[in-house]
Amino acid sequence: MEQTGTKKASPAAFFAAAFGVFALDQLTKLAVVANIPWERGNPTYHFGSGSSPIPVIDDFLYIVHITNEGAAWGILSGQTYLLSSIALLALAAVWIFRNQLGFDTRCGQFALGIFAGGVVGNLFDRICYGHVIDFIDVHLPIIEYRWPAFNVADCGITVGVAVYIISVIIDEREKNRAKTGVGKDPHEK
Repeated sequence: MEQTGTKKASPAAFFAAAFGVFALDQLTKLAVVANIPWERGNPTYHFGSGSSPIPVIDDFLYIVHITNEGAAWGILSGQTYLLSSIALLALAAVWIFRNQLGFDTRCGQFALGIFAGGVVGNLFDRICYGHVIDFIDVHLPIIEYRWPAFNVADCGITVGVAVYIISVIIDEREKNRAKTGVGKDPHEK
């Protein structure tokens, strides 16, 4: 997908975003591991074992120490090699097809970097520990739902995909405006 109206970027934006997300992810996980004891078999949480919650905002946001051997929502629990392989394949595919996906723009490089930093953060956990460390625990009291615990890497993956989707939508609008002339200055030649 060729992007219009968006400046081309060097891979520096990708590497800066990827390293930033990876570093923040690992630093926050190290802080959790160092300061919050892990309790084997704590029945409070959906997946894996964890610590008792530390409230940040009562009835909404807590910090916990959870180990998750699966993917989101504990899917494929115990399948470390499969999940690691999927992560590596996703990274390779996105990198190989980055120009066709529009990742050759600043926004695209940033989105890919955030995504990649998140994938690498969780992949690092799987390879080194055999599980992912999750610690952000959100409760939604209005609908009486507790979202499964997650981490900074998960946020990077989600935000990276969201930024990419938004940039594609904006780019398509710019292409349509360029074709139709809508939004152009009438005095412009």
